[in-house]
Amino acid sequence: MSSSIPSSAVGRAMLPEPIFRSFFGLVRHIATGGLAGIATGIVVGGVGGRLFMRIAGAAARDAAQGATTEAGFTVGEVTFGGTVALVLFIGVFTGIVGAALYLIFRPWLSWAGRWMGVPYGVVLFAAGSATSDVMNPDNPDFFILGNPVLLVVLISALFLAFGLVLDALFRFLDARLPNREEGWRVVGVPYAAISAVGILVVSGLPFALFVGDSACSCGPPVIASWSVAVAALSTLVWWMIALSPHPPRWLRVGTAVVGYGGTLAVLVFGLARAITDAVEIMTF
Repeated sequence: MSSSIPSSAVGRAMLPEPIFRSFFGLVRHIATGGLAGIATGIVVGGVGGRLFMRIAGAAARDAAQGATTEAGFTVGEVTFGGTVALVLFIGVFTGIVGAALYLIFRPWLSWAGRWMGVPYGVVLFAAGSATSDVMNPDNPDFFILGNPVLLVVLISALFLAFGLVLDALFRFLDARLPNREEGWRVVGVPYAAISAVGILVVSGLPFALFVGDSACSCGPPVIASWSVAVAALSTLVWWMIALSPHPPRWLRVGTAVVGYGGTLAVLVFGLARAITDAVEIMTF
């Protein structure tokens, strides 16, 4: 008796299972991701970012105390206004962007099941490292603060924590938010409003990635940016497939292949840059 797995079974295994079948479900899906992302941004991006700065400042050499970082914060100084600004503004913005990326990559990371937050944290780290100055060796903060190994570890931990918390919150909210289309105006309008705000905020990201300079002023990271775009377009098509009553199999399989390919490309090119930058930072 042959123990090989039929090709049809392999094909079914690689196809993510849609978690909605209606437009109401899609809007709820986006809104759930947005709420989970904002909460995660406040907790991890804001509070966690402040904790990161506190640890990095406390571990910095004496000569760095009182110096001003590139973001305008003073090393060793914790102020109420600075904390509020970090938590509310930077935290909320990073939360919305993180939620958008989570929704983009979620179909292509669903194979991880309940542990999906781990690979998402890695993908987020790869994408963030390739498209911003978070790991840019030319960032003067690495020279100001010192302890490059500690900084690299803390930055990596923040991304992983973001992925874990966001995925956990998404699952928590998805199991509890209203999911009945009867009387949809009661919850459908808030879902639509949340989704619209999130889409409006992230709508400028393609311009920043493909046209403008990146945050490190070193030019747009073309390969990683296009990889994110490929995964995003695949997810949009996958959502349309989920809303279709009888989508052709070739479209489902083709979309999945392209989605997985875009996600893999983000990992390969993003981590390649992240590792290269980390090695350069740690050898200062």
